Amino acid sequence: MRISPKVSTFFLVLMLLSSCIVPPSTYVKPTFHLLNESTSDNNESFRQVAVFAERNQTIEGQSFYLRQIELPYYLQENRIITRPQKGKIEFRENDRWGEPLVEGIGRVTGFNLSRFLNSPFYSVYPHRQKIGTQWEVGVTMLRFEKILGERVLLEASWEIFHNGYRNGNYPFKNNNTKIEVDIESPSSGNELVSYEVDALSHSLGKLAERIARAMINSDLSEF
Repeated sequence: MRISPKVSTFFLVLMLLSSCIVPPSTYVKPTFHLLNESTSDNNESFRQVAVFAERNQTIEGQSFYLRQIELPYYLQENRIITRPQKGKIEFRENDRWGEPLVEGIGRVTGFNLSRFLNSPFYSVYPHRQKIGTQWEVGVTMLRFEKILGERVLLEASWEIFHNGYRNGNYPFKNNNTKIEVDIESPSSGNELVSYEVDALSHSLGKLAERIARAMINSDLSEF
């Protein structure tokens, strides 16, 4: 049976049109989050440590430099992660950090330290160290994520350097810190991630407080 040219053309056009049909997109625009520099929950801690710093004239107002925050490889992703169980992590595709996490942690920690130490004279990596800086702080993050039980976990090691101690080449104080903060969310759902970020921010405030207290309690006469 011979097919007419018109019929052949019709079927050819029909095949071309069907091949151009695009299925509905499943793309979801990601939400970008930023760590917060301070929360109302930290106000009392800020006040107490600031008063302590005012009484200790050897450190109040002195400048400091926060070195580059060290992160494990899995935290260098911009996707926010969660650890539902030991040895397992999950990456969120639709919730991401709005800046490199190494810079976000540095920005927030530097600001919080300046508040605790009552000192506006500071700089944070990747910015240059200010002239006359006497203190340096190094932080290595080991854990910084949501864990089981609607909590977040911050685990870090930190070092404090002073120009008067071995020319600032060796830390005169160091410690390991483990902090857990509850996620205060009125309900579960998509908005839960923003409360999770708030809890992570709060944990950074607690970390800065511990470092600040170590600096304030330093006996500079031994340098």
